[in-house]
Amino acid sequence: MKNIILGTTGLVGAALLAASASAQTPKVTVGGFADFQAGYIDDDLDAGQRDYGFRNDTEVSISVDGKSDNGLGYGAVIDLEADVTADADNEGLNASRTYVYMDGGWGRFELGSNQGVGATMNIDADNLAVATGGINGSWNYFANHPAGVAFIATPENVSELGSAFASGNESTDNSNKINYYSPRFSGFQLGVSYTPDLNDRGQFVSRSDIGTSAGDVFDLALSYERQFDAFLLGLSGNYQTGDGDTLSEDIDAYQVGAMLGFAGFSVAGSYADLEGVQGAGIGAEGDYYTLGAGYENGPFGLSATWIDSTLEQAAGDNDFENLVIGADYKLAPGLTPYAELSFYEYDAAGAAADNDGTLFILGTQLAF
Repeated sequence: MKNIILGTTGLVGAALLAASASAQTPKVTVGGFADFQAGYIDDDLDAGQRDYGFRNDTEVSISVDGKSDNGLGYGAVIDLEADVTADADNEGLNASRTYVYMDGGWGRFELGSNQGVGATMNIDADNLAVATGGINGSWNYFANHPAGVAFIATPENVSELGSAFASGNESTDNSNKINYYSPRFSGFQLGVSYTPDLNDRGQFVSRSDIGTSAGDVFDLALSYERQFDAFLLGLSGNYQTGDGDTLSEDIDAYQVGAMLGFAGFSVAGSYADLEGVQGAGIGAEGDYYTLGAGYENGPFGLSATWIDSTLEQAAGDNDFENLVIGADYKLAPGLTPYAELSFYEYDAAGAAADNDGTLFILGTQLAF
């Protein structure tokens, strides 16, 4: 598979060099968001901590889009971190995504530090979540993840998890990679990603085969979207494989998901089986289920999303469960106040690392 992908990319590159590209200068579009959150937290591990805290998250997105005279679409996407601290998810100091793209009737290639096709094409309960994103939202910035213990706390594939020892760690989510998306035919779309090393992103190239990461990671995703009168159906499947480094298991994982929408109501769910969870050691594997329901009526949105996961290690099973209820209201163009309530439970093989908590978030996001 690797030779096919790289060979195809080379053919596309040769075609671009041979083509005439005398179109107008590419168009640059600037956007982004500013998000303020106030959280109130009550969990078993909050000794010595205040019950509340404020959080601010800001990002500036730059899109460059052009089209040559022969119909080739091309450009770049640059998502800049614009906060006064480093990114809390460890996505990067300066930017969370930077990549160039080329597209046409044959599909779309993306080249750079970016999410893979599994992340963009998978269907989970969080796809219909409002407010901060439900089970894949902002709860993890306020909650206490038991120190030194690995859990699957978010509905992501292996290459997105970064480290199971920290909720929301996305240090491997934007590894340097090549993505290919096929055109959509009769509702179906195919996606393929190749990542040489999960530790390599931006200008950093390690080529290391020693440690707890993985390389030669292939991501294959298939999605189906179809509108049937008033019903909207979405299906997804994703398979991921990779060679584990000296201190990690080979990646062998899959995920399936489905979503159904009707008259403002929607339900979604997924199941994933993950082998080679990052940072969890040799023999670590796990799975998770998600389930969610949502409703949107004009500017108002409401959702409830749930995840139940198990990470199997030599010392025993570490279980995690989270139910998140959220609501938001589009008060003005781009301006969305919201509220979110989360009930989470960490249940480790050793009782000392258990944690039950409740979290309430009030926030306002300005998208521009």
